[in-house]
Amino acid sequence: MKQLARYRDVGVLLLRLAFGFQLVKVSWQNAVFPRENLPEFERYLTSLGFPLPHVGVWLASYTEFLGGILLILGLFMRWANAALIVNFALAVAFAHLAIGDTYGNTMPSLNLLTVNVFLFLNGPGRYSLDARRGGA
Repeated sequence: MKQLARYRDVGVLLLRLAFGFQLVKVSWQNAVFPRENLPEFERYLTSLGFPLPHVGVWLASYTEFLGGILLILGLFMRWANAALIVNFALAVAFAHLAIGDTYGNTMPSLNLLTVNVFLFLNGPGRYSLDARRGGA
């Protein structure tokens, strides 16, 4: 099993790519076409009693979109992870736990929260722009 340690950075790269592409995919419509998509998201946050839903939709949408891009690139990772941790902690708390949502519905946000905590603590790995610029 010790021989597998040399592939640690490949595992980190795969995590970054899988979850980064997922974030970009799910936030693309909100980030690129906000006038068509954000009003519905704002109504949803309002129905949950989320404070400042108009600000929340913009912050969540662009945190996920830009955070996903930064995960893919492995650039400014710990800053991106910190923002995404806050984003998904709020999502889990307000959009899932507060309404007694099922584990199945909560799992995507919980997985994104967990992966970002892992990447925040462990860094982006060797195959990242942060590593190339000496900032990993």
